[in-house]
Amino acid sequence: MNLLNFETISDFKTYLENQIKLETSNLETISKKTGDLLRNNEKEFEEDKEFLSIKEKLEEKPVDKKTKKSKKQISSNWIKYESISMYNGIGIKGELELLFKQIENLKFKLEKLKSTVHSLDTLIAKGLKNNLKCLVAEDEEEFEMVLLKTSNEPRAKFSFKKAFSVCAQFEKPLFAESVIQ
Repeated sequence: MNLLNFETISDFKTYLENQIKLETSNLETISKKTGDLLRNNEKEFEEDKEFLSIKEKLEEKPVDKKTKKSKKQISSNWIKYESISMYNGIGIKGELELLFKQIENLKFKLEKLKSTVHSLDTLIAKGLKNNLKCLVAEDEEEFEMVLLKTSNEPRAKFSFKKAFSVCAQFEKPLFAESVIQ
């Protein structure tokens, strides 16, 4: 978990927009690398079933635009050793699997960032003040935001300070002593 401190909510929104640009650039770079790798090695894998299934998946248009983080099956060529996995095979299949996994992770992260910007825009439209300081806890799956006041001075308690008097008008005196005077 990362803690981020922003002077204004606008600064937080700018941070999110910059993260979106960065992740989009990373996604484009990795997608281009994956496409180049597939095109350059297409003749080598023309009859390979795994390669053809990867190619079919790429050519299909997704029906649902929402990106979900799912655990895809990895090939049986991966060997688990303590805390790492190593690819046991010849060729680019292992590299392609890693690239596709990274593409999937980047798409999920972009969706999360865009969702957060949308939520922030909605809150601002509903009246959230832009000049508030905020402390943001960034977790893998979401942002949690704590808003703080703009000044460091404690807020004074409400009190009503006004003196007033009312003249009493009696029809009959309350005490006998007041009648004598």
